[in-house]
Formats: sequence, C-alpha cells, structure tokens
Amino acid sequence: MRSRYIIFADDDADDLELITGFFKQYNRNINVLEFKDGKEVLKFLDDFALNATPLLVVLDINMPRLNGKETLAAIRKNPKYQYIPVVIYTTSNNAIDEDYCRELGASWVSKSSTIEVVKQVAKVLAEFCELQNHK
Repeated sequence: MRSRYIIFADDDADDLELITGFFKQYNRNINVLEFKDGKEVLKFLDDFALNATPLLVVLDINMPRLNGKETLAAIRKNPKYQYIPVVIYTTSNNAIDEDYCRELGASWVSKSSTIEVVKQVAKVLAEFCELQNHK
C-alpha cells in the first residue's frame, strides 16, 4: 500500500503549526500527522503503520518523554521502519547531536526564526515527499 502521509513531531505548538501549515500549502495530497513527542510517534507506528509506512518523519530533538534522538534510534532499530527517511528539525546546534543523527541516517535542518526560511524548508520537504510518493 502506497504511503500518503508524513509525521511531524515537535512539542512546540507554534513551530509545529508553522512548518506543517506551510507544508500543507505546498503539498495538499499528503496527510500530515502531528505528534508532541517521540513516544506518540512510536506508538502510532506500532499501532497503525502496519501496511503503509510514512513517506517522511520529521523530529525535533528537544521533546519530553522521548526526544528526537531516542525516537530516531528506536525507528532505526526496527527493521520495518529503519529505511524511513528522517529529518531532524531543531534549534539545537550541538555538533555531537548532529553527528549522532547523521550516523543514524537522518538529515539535519536547523530551525529558523524567519518565515521565509521556514517556508523554504516546508517547500523542500513537500517536494521530497511528492517524489517519494511517486516511486
């Protein structure tokens, strides 16, 4: 079954609303599922992604209960989900965190305080998902 959704996980409601809102403007064909932490993401994957994995998972690093790095590690440990593209979308500028996430195959994108940059990030993510959806 072809995936028609992506996952965004961020505990900052404003950041989540901004990036997902712009994403939806650029790609209306793909459902956007929003989560507040990594535990919610993993529970969703375990409960509902049996037949269709997401096109993309976007994680903030600094989330409660299960942060982005821990969530990424759990995704990569599961053979069913280890190849899902993951983007870390964060305010962190910690090089150790970035190296760790890249070693696990995730892309790293720094959050911006300018609307134009957030729009551009959303556009790139939307275009990536559209390409993935047509594979």
